[in-house]
Amino acid sequence: MSYLEKAKRFFNEAQAVRRQIHENPEIGFKLPQTIKLIKQKLDEHNISYSHLGDTDAIVGTLGDAKKGKTLLLRADMDAIPMLEEAGLEFSSKKDCAHLCGHDMHATSLLVALIMLKEDEDKLNGQIKFLFQPAEETLNGGKLMLESGILENPKPDAGMAIHMWPSGEKLGILINKQEALCSALNFKIEIEGKGAHGALPYTGIDPVFVASQIINGANAILSRELPSNRGASISMGYINALGGAINIIPPKVYIEGTSRSLYGDSAQLVAERLPEIVEHIGKAFRAKTKYEVVANAPALTNTPAMSALVKESAEQVLGDNYEIKYIEPALASEDYAYIASELPESCYFFVSCPLPDKDGNVFAVHHPKVVFNEEALIIGPATMAQAAVNWLNKHSL
Repeated sequence: MSYLEKAKRFFNEAQAVRRQIHENPEIGFKLPQTIKLIKQKLDEHNISYSHLGDTDAIVGTLGDAKKGKTLLLRADMDAIPMLEEAGLEFSSKKDCAHLCGHDMHATSLLVALIMLKEDEDKLNGQIKFLFQPAEETLNGGKLMLESGILENPKPDAGMAIHMWPSGEKLGILINKQEALCSALNFKIEIEGKGAHGALPYTGIDPVFVASQIINGANAILSRELPSNRGASISMGYINALGGAINIIPPKVYIEGTSRSLYGDSAQLVAERLPEIVEHIGKAFRAKTKYEVVANAPALTNTPAMSALVKESAEQVLGDNYEIKYIEPALASEDYAYIASELPESCYFFVSCPLPDKDGNVFAVHHPKVVFNEEALIIGPATMAQAAVNWLNKHSL
């Protein structure tokens, strides 16, 4: 029986698990209800596991390391702090929601592991798995590295999936090499001296300083980076606390992000941005603080691994679904921390649109996003087949 047929056999169980996670989302590093359910399902299928250090990450292995190399399969589990508006019968019961599909990711990995467990004696190597918290903070992957995910055993390659509800057709989408961009998330505090709006010379205007910092930051892009290796800087939040039409506030707070597909460009922005904040602040007599909230690297696939995943998808799915290479997306993903340390890796997308009655489909992080649950068949089938094919290719 093919992995596609096996995944179909597990669909009802997968759907029930996914919907239970979806109704009870959790955010950040602590996901007690989510990991309780995942551990329950692993127990039911005799898959051994443990926690990664003192984190809420769940790790374990299948197969036999004496037969070949070790492949890491990873899924994230956390939700985002947004209200859901899709009106599903299993919509979130909380003030957060699985609007990025991590409930689908965790369930897909679970199904892939169940199928691989059934074939454990046939595996030409070892599967290591990771259910990860806190991807949405862009710091969960970093914590996984610090907690030893690449040790005991050390994986030789990695694989992960992401749902793509705004795709055109059901299927598998793969980046041959560059996949997702880096993410430098930051906060800036500017302390001036409050004053009457009619008497700006009696204070130090942090709003004016903020405007100069924003202009200076964007000059990095236009004057310090080549046009073919660019980056973006967006200031998404500004708060002039205490200000008004005729009041210069004492402080201004800025939050923003910088993204790039190129490591050297991301590094330049990371170095230059705090310098610009500091020196523009000094130039106008304001005090500044610059804080890095997250600094995830770009996510890059290895071409050989991408080709293997594409061939595996074609093998297991046949002509029933669209399978193709795609261009990089300008989103970010903290699996990049792990992938950047592995000799081989592939992060691929499961296109899973489900139009509403008016034909609308919504992207991840939209309050009305809906995921086609058929992805719980094609995602795990592709992951399991690709895992087996990779192990066979690297058997001893």
